[in-house]
Amino acid sequence: MTARPPGPVLALITALAALALHVAAEDPAPPRALTFATYNVLADEVRTAERVPPLLALLRDSDADVIALQEASSWFLKDLMKQEWVRKGYQAKMPEDGPVNPGGQFILSRLPIREVAYKVLPGPQRRTVLTATLDAGGRRLAVATTHLESRLEDGPVRAKQLDAIFPLLRDADDAVFLGDLNFGDGEEPDTSHLDKAFVDLWTTLRPGEPGFTWNIEASDMARKGSFPGEKSRRIDRILLRSAVWRPKSVRIVGDQPVKPGDKSLFPSDHFGLVGTVERKP
Repeated sequence: MTARPPGPVLALITALAALALHVAAEDPAPPRALTFATYNVLADEVRTAERVPPLLALLRDSDADVIALQEASSWFLKDLMKQEWVRKGYQAKMPEDGPVNPGGQFILSRLPIREVAYKVLPGPQRRTVLTATLDAGGRRLAVATTHLESRLEDGPVRAKQLDAIFPLLRDADDAVFLGDLNFGDGEEPDTSHLDKAFVDLWTTLRPGEPGFTWNIEASDMARKGSFPGEKSRRIDRILLRSAVWRPKSVRIVGDQPVKPGDKSLFPSDHFGLVGTVERKP
């Protein structure tokens, strides 16, 4: 069995879940729009006193109904759970018989969470996917976040991982798949294994714009963490499958350095994404 997190982290998450369940119950009206944020927050404790406060501010200011994080280590969750906007506005649940943040993934939701689960994906790095089933105005909304195999040559492994993820979302009325997919536009065989029932918010709303969330020209943090020969790529994505929701807006966040003009430090080595979907007429 996977070890549980330290007592203080577990206590914070338990208290958060109880509070957020009460908050969600006060607003039964079906939402007209939903906003999702995804961010790889960087597990390494690199200059955290400088970069984590602006990172937390970005998450707060996203005003997202669902926040999906990758590389969310225990030290980061401790800082996250101290935030008043988190404690008063969001719900989080632990997977059964699993850690709070399997594979570094973590989901916060303003919508009631029915259940959460995680699955270990095929591949030598033992990557995982975290899924949450939410109540979105009486419709079952499945949200999945992941951090796929990382090496440039791991396309065949990522293809198998995608094949393992999409079936987990098929039984829900609607589904959103978001996170760090670790492959860029047109890369194969990965791209061909994306479920064609899903639309990509970025390519739907901002066609022709590169949308780099791993930008080695703009960020020295990304450049230092890149593989030899790696280029800037759009590796973080928000994908939607729904008959009642449609993409409304999407934007990159965290693409400004902590100090203006200083490319050495950003809130994370990745840039984040915030996307909104709206109900169809």
